Amino acid sequence: MAPLTSPRAADAAVPAPVRLGAVVEALDGRMLTRGVATVTELGTGWTARLTQLERPGVVASLFFGERARDLVLRLHGGRSARARIASTTFIAASERVCDLEGIEPLAYRLSPGAPSAADTERTAPA
Repeated sequence: MAPLTSPRAADAAVPAPVRLGAVVEALDGRMLTRGVATVTELGTGWTARLTQLERPGVVASLFFGERARDLVLRLHGGRSARARIASTTFIAASERVCDLEGIEPLAYRLSPGAPSAADTERTAPA
């Protein structure tokens, strides 16, 4: 029996990752580090791999030392969201990378947890 979709059709359904400049902040708003985020969005969920971090040890310290997992990812262009650190590791050339999983949708926000512009438009009185 032939598969319902060809491998090429299945690959086309997965959006290509986007690389953007990013700022990583603690939940209290402290800037932790800057770097490059490779973001993959699937439906309302998303993941990001952080590379080229200015202060690579900061996120690792949160993850291993403080056992803190949640932070804020602010992308170049204005979107931001709270995220959970999924893992942190070294890759080739001893570069620290961190993998994040979104815990809220990426949106244009004034602050993390605040309603997005789209939410505000839907709830604004007429």
